[in-house]
Amino acid sequence: MNLSQVEAFRAVMLSGSTTAAARVLHTSQPNVSRSISQLEKAIGLQLFERSPGKLTPTEEGLAFFDEVQRSFLGLEKLDEAAGKIKRFGTGLLRIAAVSTIALGLLPRAIKRFTQVYPDVGISIHMGHSSVIAQWIDAHMCDMGIVSQLSNQAISGEPDVLYRINSVCMMAKGHRLAQKALITPADLAGETFLSVAKPDWGRAHVDRIFDEAGVTRKMNVETSYGSIICSLVAIDMGVSIGNPLATLDYQKDAIVTRPFEPAVTCEGLLIYPKGRPTNRLVGEFTKVLRQLAQEECDAVQKRQDTAGV
Repeated sequence: MNLSQVEAFRAVMLSGSTTAAARVLHTSQPNVSRSISQLEKAIGLQLFERSPGKLTPTEEGLAFFDEVQRSFLGLEKLDEAAGKIKRFGTGLLRIAAVSTIALGLLPRAIKRFTQVYPDVGISIHMGHSSVIAQWIDAHMCDMGIVSQLSNQAISGEPDVLYRINSVCMMAKGHRLAQKALITPADLAGETFLSVAKPDWGRAHVDRIFDEAGVTRKMNVETSYGSIICSLVAIDMGVSIGNPLATLDYQKDAIVTRPFEPAVTCEGLLIYPKGRPTNRLVGEFTKVLRQLAQEECDAVQKRQDTAGV
């Protein structure tokens, strides 16, 4: 049994005759009849009852056709997968991001990307920067979006996605919303929602307040910027954080103001070391960069509109 024999059998079953099958396969009717006879001899089954000018599938023929269809569906999937690989590399984009990006900027970038590449599969993972770096080193993900990391945590050279100053976040209607600029002295005695101590940025912010001699009420801390935004939105306290994380809250719940001295937030792109360039990753990175720039510009415009 060979593939051409099986193709001839399938074409007859789908078209209804050897003549029609020959047209589909771009061959002659005798060649189709010969292939089917050879197939029957090879597998030891009578696939058709023959009468003048007509082939009628036998029970064995119908059962064999079911198996052939399953096999050809599998081949069609392989052909489709090969096409995706040819166009997009692996055809599956595995992205890991910290929560600040994974719950806002990343979904918006994916939406824009899929409008151009609707057939690409995307797998999203969320974790801390150090964990994402481990995933990237292990080639478990194609790209990672992290906040600032120590040199020891990154095996490859990180690529800056954005760099923007942190803002002071507060609930709409908070007394500090009347100010154009927030300083450490403005937050004296305020309930302050902080990132956890091991996280980057905590030591920097704490040092700013210590040097200013300002005491805050600090009862809640978390490693997730998205949780801080949710707590700020329900007026559980104020915080200093990445303005990109607040974009989804700005209209109704959260007010942001520039904070001085400046605390810089960065988004870094990291990739598996030693892996060849993937077109799919490159195309998504272009979309992500464009959107990140647009959102940073939107943050700046909002601050300018607020009169700062």
